[in-house]
Amino acid sequence: MSGDIGGRRPDPEENSKRARLLKRARVGWPPALRELKDLLYEVYLAAGAPSLDEINGNRRIITDGERPGQQADVVAVATVLAHRAAWNVPDVAGRVRDLWVQAGMARGVGRPISELRGDIRLVLDRGLGIHPALDSGGARGRFGMLPAYVARDHDARLREVVDAAGAGCSGIAVLVGGSSTGKTRALWEAVRALPDGWRLWHPLSPTAPEAALAALPDIAPKTVVWLNEAQHYLAPEPLGEQVAAGLRELLNDPLRTPVLVLGTLWLDHWDTLSTHSTPDRHAGARALLAGHKIDVPDAFTENDLAALDATNDADADPRLAEAAQHAQGGRVTQYLAGVPHLMDRYNAARGATLALIHAAIDARRLGAGLYIPLNWLADAARGYLTDAEDLALDDDWLSEALAYVTTPCSGIPGILTLVPTNGPRNQRPRRASAASGVPADPLGPRPQGAQYLLADYLDQHGRHHRVSKIPPIDFWRAAAQHAHPTDLTALGDAAWNRGLYRDAAQLHKHATTHGNPRAAVTLVHRLHTLHPTDPRPARWAAEHAALDNPHAVAGLLDALREAGAHEQITALLARNPAAHAALDHPYTVAELLDALREAGAHEQITALADRLAAHAALDHPYTVAELLDALRKAGAHEQLTALADRAAEHAALDLYTVPRLLDALRKAGAHEQLTALADRAAAHAAVDDPYIAAGLLDALREAWAHEQLTALLARNAAANAALDNPNAVAGLLDALRKAGGREQVTALLARNPAANAALNDPHAVAGLLDTLRKAGAHEQVTALADRCAPAGRIDLFINHGRHREQCRFGREPDGSAASSWAWDDLD
Repeated sequence: MSGDIGGRRPDPEENSKRARLLKRARVGWPPALRELKDLLYEVYLAAGAPSLDEINGNRRIITDGERPGQQADVVAVATVLAHRAAWNVPDVAGRVRDLWVQAGMARGVGRPISELRGDIRLVLDRGLGIHPALDSGGARGRFGMLPAYVARDHDARLREVVDAAGAGCSGIAVLVGGSSTGKTRALWEAVRALPDGWRLWHPLSPTAPEAALAALPDIAPKTVVWLNEAQHYLAPEPLGEQVAAGLRELLNDPLRTPVLVLGTLWLDHWDTLSTHSTPDRHAGARALLAGHKIDVPDAFTENDLAALDATNDADADPRLAEAAQHAQGGRVTQYLAGVPHLMDRYNAARGATLALIHAAIDARRLGAGLYIPLNWLADAARGYLTDAEDLALDDDWLSEALAYVTTPCSGIPGILTLVPTNGPRNQRPRRASAASGVPADPLGPRPQGAQYLLADYLDQHGRHHRVSKIPPIDFWRAAAQHAHPTDLTALGDAAWNRGLYRDAAQLHKHATTHGNPRAAVTLVHRLHTLHPTDPRPARWAAEHAALDNPHAVAGLLDALREAGAHEQITALLARNPAAHAALDHPYTVAELLDALREAGAHEQITALADRLAAHAALDHPYTVAELLDALRKAGAHEQLTALADRAAEHAALDLYTVPRLLDALRKAGAHEQLTALADRAAAHAAVDDPYIAAGLLDALREAWAHEQLTALLARNAAANAALDNPNAVAGLLDALRKAGGREQVTALLARNPAANAALNDPHAVAGLLDTLRKAGAHEQVTALADRCAPAGRIDLFINHGRHREQCRFGREPDGSAASSWAWDDLD
């Protein structure tokens, strides 16, 4: 950004006399404020880090994570800095004004919880997902859509997580239990008590995982992320794992705390997401969920029933009285949600009506989404009938069956509920753009027509009671014709796992036609096993798979290569995947580069490498390092140099991962870029963090960056580093010793890390003891070992304090060695 407006660059000797370097502001949200603070800091550094007097004492404008109160003040500081740095002053001032305004106008995703409290419609089935309660004696008109809430044991555990969030600590809780057990209502009762200023975000459209991924960067502090039926966010491949990773990053981001992630799951969905499998499809979801499960029982306990009676006495809501009297086995929430009425209707259904219900149950349990097309159910239902039942059907069988399954009872929705389909009006159909890499669909548009939602409890009931049932042929044929394109792959997997190879192939073929690259890989693998000499499945996959997902395209190239489908590889490459691959996830782009290299696709490598060099995001040094490694392996030297140039000047200084980027630059032989990045890192490293200082010292030493290593040593990490983390202090001592910083080692030891180290991690303490021993700090070894015994780590005291013989029989409470004792001394 240097440029064409006058100014002078400060003399290096003058800079050395400046006051201590200001710290970079740490901003998590909004993105515009983060960009504003980064811009101010970059121009501050380029200006030679002037003193506070030279910027009118406005230190906080640069260092604080808050938005400056007055636009004029921040523009004035930016103008002074831009003049000193010889940057384009009008350009800097204009960008600062724009970012200041954007930061002030930013609003986090979701809506204020206060709005939800005021409109019950927003929290019921069509909103947050709370089931409406049955209507008895006109109770809804007198008491509202929902009866008074009776808190149970799981509410207390949930309240702890919510209260901690209200106090400023991010957290996650997932309520796990059966359908209609009160999970979603419990979440709402806990959330509605949060103070004003909190927002609630319920991502839904266009699909649950896509909505979540799109808005994760815009989640502000004091936001509840609402994941009712969390399997819809975490299970889909490959987006579910990306959602899980984004949520973990959000929860661990100290700059966006507090946020609160709340979800619900049935037990079988919990087991799917939390259990290790081969291949391990849900590792990220498992890591996100671990330790955050709160079980919700199916039934009220005796204490719960007593609380229900007390609430009913005070409230006189006839719904509570009816539930208390008639709910069997304490299943109060199920009764209030109309489950007994629902099951009575299901058990009474016969013939085509029962067939329609079973088709809906099977569709859901075998991979369909929430909304099931009526055309699928209608075409599938006859396959469930006996010959006699089929012959007895009249022309009105479908309308009669629909009338039965959609009839509400006591204000509770029926077995199936018609889903509103208010799509866009007065718009012409649009074919897929060639730029998307998704071919035009030869099946044409798939109008879904009427769609129905299966009652939640019956969905769960069917998953258990029909688990061993294989639907008839008509079900699978109708699925291939009418199921939503996003469901075809999962349905195909379900068919294959039940031995229905032909139906699975048909479903995967249609999924491939709609651009699903995972289905394409599956189609190639499985049909090559069945028909190894038939090239048509591979040709179909090569011609129809979408090209925007680098991971999936890489997998398809590998599958085609393993099948010996060389002509089809050529056909796939002719569609130019390098031009269509999304660059959002560098790891997957690196996979595609490797796959293209294996395929010998040099022109494609060059095209993809050109895009990477110009447009790859530089936010995460570790992922930039992965891309540099992939370019190096692919022989894309010019593009590697271009990306290295960008990274050296503009890569985010995440000093925990910059050492990995320095290593990648070293391996790539990018010495000039390594030097530039090393200069930035050595100047800006937080030397009070021993972990950062140690990692950077090691990286600079291994890169032979002697000048930068000397500069970093001169910043005296030994005098500034925190001493409480034994693992980090051990790493810093070791890094200083290897870097030849003997004086720094002596200075660090003089600060007595043995007396300051925390003792809660025995492995870290053992590492520090070893490092102190190697440094010849024997008095500190003894002092730290002496601290270990009272803290319950006698093994460290014995092994490192040379007390093995002296304390052969243990110690006394006063710390003295115990005298000899034997069996006879025991009572």
